Amino acid sequence: MAKTRSILRQLKTTFQAGELDPLMNMRSDVNAYANGAKEMQNVALFSQGGFKRRNGTKRYASLSGNARLIGFDFDDNEQYIMAFGNTRVDIYYLETNALAQSITGCPWTTSILFDMQFSQAGDTMIITHPSMATQKILRTGLTSFTRSAFSFDTDSENVYQPYYKFASAGVTLTASGTSGSVTLTSSADHFNSNYVNVYLKIEDTTLVITGYTSATQVTATILGTLRKQLILDPFTTENGTKTITVSDPLHGLANGASVTFSGSNSIEGISASDINGSKTITVLDEDTYTFTAGGSANANNTSAGGGTAVFITSANQANSRWEEQVYSTVRGYPASSTFHDGRLWFGGSSSLPDWVWASKVDEYFNFDVGEANDSDSIQSSIGASQVADIRHLSSNRHLLIFTANGEFFCPQANSAVLTPGNFTARRQTTHGCSHVNVKSLEGGVLFVQKHGRAVRELLFTDLELSYSATNVSVLASHLINTPVDMTILQGTAERPESYAIFINSDGTAGVFHAVRSEKLAGWTEWKTTSGSTFTSVEAVGSRLFFTVYRDSSYYIEEMGTEDNTLDHSTTFVIGSAGTTFTGLSNYASKTVKVRSGDFYMGEFAVTSGGVLELSSGFDTTTITVGYDYEVSVETMPVETVLPSGSMQGKPKRISKVVLGLNSALATTVSNNRLILRQVTDDLSLSPTAVTGKKDFYLLGYNKDATITITQSDPLPVRVTGLVMEYMA
Repeated sequence: MAKTRSILRQLKTTFQAGELDPLMNMRSDVNAYANGAKEMQNVALFSQGGFKRRNGTKRYASLSGNARLIGFDFDDNEQYIMAFGNTRVDIYYLETNALAQSITGCPWTTSILFDMQFSQAGDTMIITHPSMATQKILRTGLTSFTRSAFSFDTDSENVYQPYYKFASAGVTLTASGTSGSVTLTSSADHFNSNYVNVYLKIEDTTLVITGYTSATQVTATILGTLRKQLILDPFTTENGTKTITVSDPLHGLANGASVTFSGSNSIEGISASDINGSKTITVLDEDTYTFTAGGSANANNTSAGGGTAVFITSANQANSRWEEQVYSTVRGYPASSTFHDGRLWFGGSSSLPDWVWASKVDEYFNFDVGEANDSDSIQSSIGASQVADIRHLSSNRHLLIFTANGEFFCPQANSAVLTPGNFTARRQTTHGCSHVNVKSLEGGVLFVQKHGRAVRELLFTDLELSYSATNVSVLASHLINTPVDMTILQGTAERPESYAIFINSDGTAGVFHAVRSEKLAGWTEWKTTSGSTFTSVEAVGSRLFFTVYRDSSYYIEEMGTEDNTLDHSTTFVIGSAGTTFTGLSNYASKTVKVRSGDFYMGEFAVTSGGVLELSSGFDTTTITVGYDYEVSVETMPVETVLPSGSMQGKPKRISKVVLGLNSALATTVSNNRLILRQVTDDLSLSPTAVTGKKDFYLLGYNKDATITITQSDPLPVRVTGLVMEYMA
């Protein structure tokens, strides 16, 4: 007796889980299997569940080489796309789409382009990299910009930058004088020739090194007058005498040296005026010496005193309380920056990789620690148990710190700001971050894990008052291949969907769409024409730009509207309908696809002189030329559990597909092409886009029965869902 086969219907209403990892091929037990696909190439997901052919790109500008794209958003009406290339940046004003300015002679090179970090506030952009002096790009007019090395606020005696003692605690500096040009001698090897032009701080006095002599000796110019603050109550009187003993550890002074004291209080009957001033000392040992107070009064007791702010001014005074500038050719430069709570923040450097520094409030170029008042500079290690190289700072609900070894946040109450008194950094997760920039999406912050094979979302949970870092690429890990760049497109004038776009090292793009409130998340893959690759991406407002390597050259290409279905496209117009179009020099000697309105005219060769001749009868005034890209969506293998068990691995035949279409002009289902025209149609009229359900009939059995949706013509298509009828 012949076995009766069941006729089953499987409804697929959504593709929101996106393209699934090949390792998901047998996971029909999870929702993602029903809501995802085996392949989703060059399509964009809708929040409602369907998908469309991704928008094509328009040729925007030619580049001299590979370039990192960065947006400069002054306001909604004044936006720019910047192309950072080898020692240059080209700036395009988006209102006119014209090159506003090219700045050459820049300090960055191709080797660090994709490790540089950028932050912007108002008319100022800060560019950081540990091996490059921090740079500032300033917008000085509607189409004018300047580039300069970042400089800190100064006055006649100070440079208000971060300082730190990199030498061992006991290493002292001795200056041959107290003002002007002096010789500095260190008690241990410290200097090299790169220290020329580096600033030092000895206590509260600033010096700049002007010459190198040896590892222990340099020349320097003192800005102001060099003085040393003594310890608390450094003086001890001797009852019945005017002799005062000074406690000054490792003072380095010679017997009989002349020194000047200031700031002392009166002590045991000896007035302050008789203590302060120029004195000749008698050295007792390396930590103490004596001098004789002025006046006629002797001390009426043996006691310590002097006060909290006693200073000594003297040549050849050894001092262990000295620091050097944090950022220099010797010590490296900041790795990252951001603007948060009215401060400019720097994170990490070659020599202090786990430190952060913040400017004074509303004074972005002043990093003076002052008296540690609330508005003074914040300078601190993040306090990790192991050194954690800071790679990114992000201003979000809190200040977020992304390092090579973990993710941190800086707690603050909703109505409070970070200050020197309350600053702390708390480790939240231990995944580690790559150098790819981090961006906010749906309230969370997306980052690429340090090994480059996963994308995680750092998200705050109010219930636990902490952050978690969920792997959002776990179902499509094959689409994440050591990304080099990423951006967030927060919707366009056409559609409200937001997308995170990651440019992989192989030139493909992994595109993530999520709506947290609806628990929707899915990935698709974007590729451009065969032999061409994406190298960078950036969104500015509702506009999206790519750097593309194509035909051995680099270009900026902008994503067009949904009607733009070709890559690297350009539209050409002639005065009256015809078949000859000139001026296609950008496509000379190339073969291009041609559209006119809703017509796909076919593939044509452009002459070396930039002329394109359409076929006879294709007379028109407007054509769009460009390159096609492959659209391919393949469902997961159909699966049903019958009373007798799972049908996995058993031959099945999909006999019919009912495809839900919206405004579709071209699609093919498993080699069955959508027919829009009949031979009796008036071919002079544009074809009518299909909205509704269309039937496609198929043949053949397969253990992994799927359907594939492709396109033979580069025209718009939207798919809202499908029904598969199959026999098992």
